[in-house]
Amino acid sequence: MKPAYLHHYVRFVAACTFVLLVAGGLVTSTGSGLSVPDWPLSYGGLFPPMVGGIRFEHTHRVIAGFVGILMLILAILTWRVETRRWARFVVLGALLMVLLQAVLGGLTVIYLLPDPVSVSHACLAQTFFCLVLSLTYFTSLEWKSGARFDSIGAAALKRLLILTSALVYLQLIAGAVVRHTQGAHGLALHITLAVAIPLHALFVVRKISCEDALSVKFSSHALCIGALAMLQVFLGLGSFYFTQMLKRPDDVPAGLGEVLFRTAHQTNGALILSLCVLLTLRCHRLLRRAS
Repeated sequence: MKPAYLHHYVRFVAACTFVLLVAGGLVTSTGSGLSVPDWPLSYGGLFPPMVGGIRFEHTHRVIAGFVGILMLILAILTWRVETRRWARFVVLGALLMVLLQAVLGGLTVIYLLPDPVSVSHACLAQTFFCLVLSLTYFTSLEWKSGARFDSIGAAALKRLLILTSALVYLQLIAGAVVRHTQGAHGLALHITLAVAIPLHALFVVRKISCEDALSVKFSSHALCIGALAMLQVFLGLGSFYFTQMLKRPDDVPAGLGEVLFRTAHQTNGALILSLCVLLTLRCHRLLRRAS
């Protein structure tokens, strides 16, 4: 397999990982986490009756298994065709991350959704998505070309992007705590960061737009992050309304609006984080400070 095809394969793995994130979000949003009481089998078999919450939980397991197989294939292919030693170990780390994620997923079932394990499972899932998306860049022509250009604001932009990515990741942790504790913990921090992150996204857009060299190369990427950050505020308000203001009894299943808002809020957050990480990598790869 030629390295160019390896890049396309990594993109396919990233797309499947995104689908897996959506499936995992649906499990949490619909309260289906314990619909299948055993692990790794489902009701003692591979294909349980797809009714109720089992549809979401078992589908999530099937997609997770598929992504695990894809990552194993990717690891084999990378060690065969990739000449960069560090890239091989990044893929190996991603594979180990999948295995750890499977273990955490099993522990959430065995120990009946303990909050620390559930939160770790959610955070690791989005971390893995960022890593896979980073691999698409490491195998891209832009990375391999190594072409760099001078920028007056290179150092400041790199620092801003690192800080923004760190804030988004902290928001990810706070959001996972809120989701898995039903808002009992982390809500204040989550709301505070919900204000700070869109502002940081606007700072990034403004910083890039102020210099022509940066604008030509990164403006569309930065604008995408800014647009998703604004959308995230709307989705967050919708999720807050359904979960905190319009409280439903525990024995009443989540309605369609709540499921859609909560799942979209989680998934969009994963996109924002991954795009921030990707833009940070692009700037560190392509920019150098003008002398």
